[in-house]
Amino acid sequence: MESDSGYREKMDALDLIMNALKDHEKRLDEISYRLEQAFEEVKTGEPREVEGAREVQRVEAPPRMRSPQVLFSKWSEFKGTCKDGTMVAFEVDENQFHVSVLVDRDVFTYKETLPNTTFKVVEEQSSFSIGRDTLNHIDALDFLIEGKLKCGLTLVITSTRTLLKENEYLFELRYGFKPDEVKTFLSRELGVLKDKIVEGKITI
Repeated sequence: MESDSGYREKMDALDLIMNALKDHEKRLDEISYRLEQAFEEVKTGEPREVEGAREVQRVEAPPRMRSPQVLFSKWSEFKGTCKDGTMVAFEVDENQFHVSVLVDRDVFTYKETLPNTTFKVVEEQSSFSIGRDTLNHIDALDFLIEGKLKCGLTLVITSTRTLLKENEYLFELRYGFKPDEVKTFLSRELGVLKDKIVEGKITI
């Protein structure tokens, strides 16, 4: 009898150990499964549902704000702000000259207004007069004489003349530029390599 009771005690102990090992194995399987799911989330960036796991709250990234665009009317201030930018774009749009520079994620723009494309000239006995209604600012006259913008860039000006009536003419102007000369000017003024300067616009 004693031997039977001893055998039974040993079997009961062995059963307890086996049950404990099975329970431990089940827990290890669950942990392994959760680790695999977590690894998949890291790879794909998408959370996956795990049965019995706590709900994971997704933190939404704040919406990205648009980069600011600052408009300058003084070339010296623009040049000081935009030194060593990463990209420069320029264009003449109707009667506006624009230069935009990308600095980090900000866009800075310089704008200069060109004179009217038409103006009247009256030929008098010993002089000429320009109609003030078509050329009413002294800076515009400086530009027509020198062909230079306030920033220092020289534009190409071509004109045609039409006789309106005796001794009165209408001049029509066209503004142009040589892209390579503009790139050289902007490269020197802004400290940007010429291959980073393009004709066009920068938009973000």
